[in-house]
Amino acid sequence: MARYAVRYFFDPGSGICLWSACSAARERFGYPIAARELPLPRATRERIAQLVDWYDTSVDWECPAGPSLWTEEEHDRFARAARHLLSVLRVQLGPDFDIRDELAATLPP
Repeated sequence: MARYAVRYFFDPGSGICLWSACSAARERFGYPIAARELPLPRATRERIAQLVDWYDTSVDWECPAGPSLWTEEEHDRFARAARHLLSVLRVQLGPDFDIRDELAATLPP
């Protein structure tokens, strides 16, 4: 059984894509989980930062509640990259982490 439950989704402007989903994770990492706090290779931490920054380009910061700035093609490219990162995280963090995919609820339409 996994020791830490973690939610995986993007939140514009947060700088984070991993969030504690159980008390053990919250006690160890806090609610938002900074990639530097996890036992991940530097390249993976850098990829997380890249995707978080990329996600923020979907938002029109003049009207954040408005429609996404991304084309359908850009949305699809991001979704593929985010799903790939999820699979990498699951492998690299191993069985101590239950990483819950909540991307569908946060990807721009």
